[in-house]
This record gives sequence, C-alpha cells and structure tokens, in this order.
Amino acid sequence: MLATALVVEIQRLLNETDLSQRKIAQVIGVSRGSVASVASGRRPDYDALRAQSATDWEEPIGPPERCPTCGGMVYVPCRLCRARAEQRKVLRHPTARGLESDRDELSLQLRPEHRIRYEPIHARRRDNPEPAEGVAVR
Repeated sequence: MLATALVVEIQRLLNETDLSQRKIAQVIGVSRGSVASVASGRRPDYDALRAQSATDWEEPIGPPERCPTCGGMVYVPCRLCRARAEQRKVLRHPTARGLESDRDELSLQLRPEHRIRYEPIHARRRDNPEPAEGVAVR
C-alpha cells in the first residue's frame, strides 16, 4: 500500500507536469502500475474512507426500540447489526478468504487418482496444523 503522501505527490505530478507515468514512477520510486491506478482513480483514498467510516456511526436518538433486523432492544440505529454488516463486507472481500470459516472442500481441481491420495493428507493437516518453521513446539 502506498503512503498517502506518495499518492498526493503522484497526483500533483500528474496534474501539474507533463511527465509520463513511467517517468513519475521512476522519480517517486514506485511501480508504473501504482501510478496508473492513481491516475485512473482505481486506488481509493484510504484516509477519506477511514474518516467517513469513523463519522458514519450516528449517535442514538430517543428511547430504546426493537431493532427491525435482530429484534434486540437497542437505541436506533442498531450498532450490532451495523457491525455485522461491516464484517460481512470484509469477509466478502477477496483478500479475506482466509478469514472465512474453514470449508471441507479442497478447492482444487484434481484428477480422481490424485484426489484419493490428497484427501487424507488434507484432513490430517486441517485437524492437526503443523507449526511454522522455526517455531518451537512445547
């Protein structure tokens, strides 16, 4: 991830100079792909998103009511339902695949003869994960 200062500098160079994206990448010391993603707007402004999510939580108004989603007696809006929705969003993100609950499926396309050999190994590793290399086992 690029630091916010680098992104601002890249945007400044793109707007104020006639340098190519390749030259900007060389000057700043980042990849051409990073410069291209900033130029095309594919890279979100993470600081603005963090600030928005921090101010998104509204203060409760009025007496407690039943939440229409979970049925709990809460000050509306229900923060628990909001947190659960945020968690679902995070888990749907492609980089969070490892956070999802373990599935028994191998997620591999193996030939039947290879699958027969691999399934017991997979089950053993799932039930008894091996410690990482260099970690002492007590």
